[in-house]
Amino acid sequence: MNSDRDLTPEEVRRHLQERMATEGALLAYETAIGICRDPKASATAKASALKALLFVGGYDGKPPPDRDKPVSEMTRPEIDAMITQLKRENAAAQTDVGLPDVFA
Repeated sequence: MNSDRDLTPEEVRRHLQERMATEGALLAYETAIGICRDPKASATAKASALKALLFVGGYDGKPPPDRDKPVSEMTRPEIDAMITQLKRENAAAQTDVGLPDVFA
């Protein structure tokens, strides 16, 4: 990932959503298991922790954000943001394998 200063707010939001959906869900799961196995934790603490952690992990019953919105339904700023993100991802991938940037 590039420097945080180079990222647009949408890129930061998307990156955080992806991390919360993966790392956050795993942490919530591991923490919830730990709380449930803790004989000193009260039933109320266990239920509260489970609910809060699963909510943070994205398991609150709400549908996930639409990340696959068709281009035909995007606004111009959304399209520009997508192009910027794709250029950065492509540049990072090309640097990793030593290939030229196809967007240059």
